[in-house]
Amino acid sequence: TLSGIVQKMGLQVNWRFIQRINNIKQATSIRPGQSVKLVTGPFNAIVNKDTYRIDLYLGDGNEQVFVRSYRVGLGEFNSTPVGLFRVRENSKLINPTWHNPRTREFFSADNPDNPIGERWIGLQGIEEQTKDLSGLGIHGTIEPNSIGTQSSMGCIRMLGGDVAQVYEMLSEGVSTVEIK
Repeated sequence: TLSGIVQKMGLQVNWRFIQRINNIKQATSIRPGQSVKLVTGPFNAIVNKDTYRIDLYLGDGNEQVFVRSYRVGLGEFNSTPVGLFRVRENSKLINPTWHNPRTREFFSADNPDNPIGERWIGLQGIEEQTKDLSGLGIHGTIEPNSIGTQSSMGCIRMLGGDVAQVYEMLSEGVSTVEIK
């Protein structure tokens, strides 16, 4: 299985990313002896608040290679915090539920009105000024016109197809996201 290959090889990407880059239509259709391109990772991200962009890089430090840039929406009233974060362990969700912290309204996983869309990537601060922040993440949106604006409650929002790709590349406990 693709998930087995990712685990056995110690790859720092989601198995869906291997499926995507190999253009495998059905994850269950791989066969013994088949050639499969692998990417070891890790991927890291930099969010630029001035340009409403998230840039993905493969590798660490001086070995980083730019991969792709995506447009994002940010927190209203400049509420998206700056600093260095790591993708929180056990935080990546597909089709998540959500409680609006302001109105207490609950959105079920399959609710088409769920404002955070189909993907959630939780972030945890790893610097003194970010370590106590909670509830911050990268997620989809059902409001595509909000991309490029300050409309969220502080999170980084992305178009559905874009956040699906980022979800596949960023690894829990490994990938960093710098917001500046």
